[in-house]
Amino acid sequence: MKQAEVADAAGISRSSIQRLESGRRDWTHGSVLLQTFYEQEGIVFVRPVDGNGWGLINNSGRES
Repeated sequence: MKQAEVADAAGISRSSIQRLESGRRDWTHGSVLLQTFYEQEGIVFVRPVDGNGWGLINNSGRES
């Protein structure tokens, strides 16, 4: 999906998604909305283990 489509579906602005993707962590509510949207779409967030960062599993049926 394109950022604009995700923004519409998640209920946040495209510029908010861009800020979150660039690493800004000053809007927790926005990151929760975005994560909730992706989880509803079948994306699984895998917690960091042994010093590795977050991982993702795509169970959405869509190509990455």
